[in-house]
Amino acid sequence: MKQKIAFFLISVFACAISLPQMRATETSNAPARCVAGHTAPASGFWTWPAKSQVNVYLRQPDFSEVDVAAVRIAAENWDATASENGSNVHFSVHGLTRETKTAAGEMTLVRGAIFNKQQRHLAVLEAHSIRQDQIIDYALVIVDVTVKNAAVLTNVIAHEIGHSLGLLDCVKCSSGSTAMGLMKGANESNGIEGPTACDKAVVGEAYRELLTRVGPAPKMLQPGQAVDEGEEPQEDDTPVVRDRP
Repeated sequence: MKQKIAFFLISVFACAISLPQMRATETSNAPARCVAGHTAPASGFWTWPAKSQVNVYLRQPDFSEVDVAAVRIAAENWDATASENGSNVHFSVHGLTRETKTAAGEMTLVRGAIFNKQQRHLAVLEAHSIRQDQIIDYALVIVDVTVKNAAVLTNVIAHEIGHSLGLLDCVKCSSGSTAMGLMKGANESNGIEGPTACDKAVVGEAYRELLTRVGPAPKMLQPGQAVDEGEEPQEDDTPVVRDRP
């Protein structure tokens, strides 16, 4: 019998606020007040294993070499903070591929029709865990077909990499304070190409927690069970979890 693989989709425009206010002494590079929901995201999603190497690919014909350069900016900015943020997770962009990669430590970017009036998402992260726990084995990032602007693609990937390191969305965070905030649209950059000081601080918190606790994957949705998506960004970032054979 094939082992089931659990995964969840992380939306760009959802938010969960559960992290307590952080003290400036927790990291020398964090602002004096990294406050969840105001200047910092919360944490709680699945993460890459600590000290792992993540190889990033862009599937053809969905993406071009121009897109590779845009993605590389975000990946290199996160990679440069691997030691500082405490995860020691490194990211390396390997360029275009004709196939979806599913080996351990691989992330593949693909295109999809994500955006609509109810779900105003520019991308989702699809994280796969063979052990059905909080640790990612491989992942897909599904980028909406409307994201053609290179700067916006950099912003979107900076955001999704943040998700893969445990960060939640923060729809009410101050502009420029986190990579996990809102995007205004597919044609307007938010100017954030990688982690902010508060993002790095929260990733550190998430990985320190993983040293003591790795939880099970969230409960599976039953076949046909509906998910209330709402019409406005919600302050509830409950993962959508499904089965795959």
